[in-house]
Amino acid sequence: MSYDFDVVIAGGGPAGSSTANFLRQRNRSVLVLEREKFPRFHIGESMLPFSNELWRELGVFEKMDARYIHKPGAKFIHEESGAEFTYYFENAIRGGHPYAYQVKRADFDKMLLDHAASLGAEVREETKVGDVVFAPDGVTVSATGPDGKSYQVRAPMFVDATGRDALIAGRRQLKVPDGVVTTNVAVHTMYQNVDRSQGADEGNIILGLFDGGWWWMIPFKDGDTSVGMVFEKSYTRAQRGLSSQELMEHAIEGLPNLKRYLKDATRILEVGAQGNWSYRSTRFYDERLLMVGDAAAFVDPLFSTGVLFAAYGARFAAGHIDAALTDGDFSAERFAPYQDECARGMDLFKGLVHEFYAQNLRKILLASSQNPTICAVITSLLAGDVYKPAMWQSMITKAGFSNVADVGAMPTARSSRQVRLEKPLA
Repeated sequence: MSYDFDVVIAGGGPAGSSTANFLRQRNRSVLVLEREKFPRFHIGESMLPFSNELWRELGVFEKMDARYIHKPGAKFIHEESGAEFTYYFENAIRGGHPYAYQVKRADFDKMLLDHAASLGAEVREETKVGDVVFAPDGVTVSATGPDGKSYQVRAPMFVDATGRDALIAGRRQLKVPDGVVTTNVAVHTMYQNVDRSQGADEGNIILGLFDGGWWWMIPFKDGDTSVGMVFEKSYTRAQRGLSSQELMEHAIEGLPNLKRYLKDATRILEVGAQGNWSYRSTRFYDERLLMVGDAAAFVDPLFSTGVLFAAYGARFAAGHIDAALTDGDFSAERFAPYQDECARGMDLFKGLVHEFYAQNLRKILLASSQNPTICAVITSLLAGDVYKPAMWQSMITKAGFSNVADVGAMPTARSSRQVRLEKPLA
């Protein structure tokens, strides 16, 4: 088979564009096929600090640092009790990552895709991927461009970065829902004139916990604020029949802390909805195939992990693909370590999410100032420190988050700045 490119990537979001970027750094020819025209709206706007090293590797860190508001921490509010607790990333066990960014994904995703194109990746937007045929000598991808004309391209490797559409996992019925997580819908919108934090804390994400779900507030540099909420199934069953806007408005009325932030705010975007959270493909790979980011797995968005997993997955994928192209071995077996690398970080966050929805973690998130060990561990997780081995990670894996305070002493934060419990937990 003759090849048009070394790699064809379906999907131009952070997973696809970052994979293309890392491959172009290795001088591999890449085609990115993206269904939509960028910029386009997307939720998932809050980044994690341990992604910053990847933005440096990708060559976009300086641009991001000038363009987006800094996110130094995560504030949790318990609606029923009024307790408030802020985790600051500089207090993570592994230092050197004091902030992340809050980004409007329309702008951020286009910036990443344009950067990949500037490095030599060929990007074709408004292009729908059809059949993907895997053969012993290569992959043939059928595509339809914005003019409605269909064509085929051939490559030794195919990357599925189609996000939660999960092109290959869906066609092969590889997706397994997470039965422990009980959420089933999220609603979201954008506001102006939200009563936001000021000074150094202006960029913090705020997460509100309530009986039936949780809500988020994500501030942007231009003054807009993303607001949304994720509901557990029991909550949405009780509100059956409401539209997305009605569901959100009904919930806000029962959330005094969120309502206080929004008292003078104006909604500037139609209320949208997302569903079907949390799944994992049984395999992230096959012969001549890798799945990256949400196309492989999606962990509940509570801790803003989506882009972190996408960027790290892209780095791992590019390394494996480059090696396969070098030695000409595209067997499924050689890509098995890729899934293990991706799953390492996913498993840590999955455990955290499971304990949250089992109610064990909610109290700990709001009272960990009384236990420096658990506070440092949770801060490290919230910062995204899940891909470099550490003693606390192995302890969490063995004991669980709710029991970690009993497993013995661990390193504590390097910074003198402390997390702050604004109000006591009732």
